[in-house]
Amino acid sequence: MTTLEFYQKLADQTRVTTRTASQLTGLSIPASSMALRRLAREGLSTSLKKGWWLIGSSSAKPGALVTAAADPYVAYLSGASALRLHERIQQLPQQPFAVTLGRPGEVKMRYGSVTLHRIKPELFGGYAYDVRADGFVASPEKAVFDLAYLAAMNRSRVSGSLPETNLQGLRWSEVQKWLRRIPTPRVRAAVEDALKTIRKQHANITD
Repeated sequence: MTTLEFYQKLADQTRVTTRTASQLTGLSIPASSMALRRLAREGLSTSLKKGWWLIGSSSAKPGALVTAAADPYVAYLSGASALRLHERIQQLPQQPFAVTLGRPGEVKMRYGSVTLHRIKPELFGGYAYDVRADGFVASPEKAVFDLAYLAAMNRSRVSGSLPETNLQGLRWSEVQKWLRRIPTPRVRAAVEDALKTIRKQHANITD
């Protein structure tokens, strides 16, 4: 199989793992890895991290980085990263902030680091695919809730503070729905306090 034929079989993919490329092209995993490296030399693929590749010449978007960083678990952009995409924060976050059911921590990628924050399964949700990020992104309400929850739980030293943020029109009833999913009263109270702090810091909000 020529390099062109290999690329044509992957051309409708945004990102692939080496294993997926092998399945789509019929080549072995080692042969697919070599072919992907050849595409990279020609500017037609980009390595995100070991075993993960962008296909095509477009630059990596934050959702693609998060998906690769959290593999094999699902993850979504949240906190300030999601609020930035929803145009509620002007300041660009230093690195993508993501929530996952997998292992938390900082994952170094070719395009920079991604911070993954673990959350309980009953609180995992409130996100949808967003083409602007090429990945899953939390709603503004869930992004605020996640930030308050992680701060209250002291997860990964999340401060719970935001830069200048427009929360006007935020549906606090939706935030409360997530709050009610927390089974432990002590934890629920701590998260509620963190949410009150966020509301107080951004006085331009309305119910």
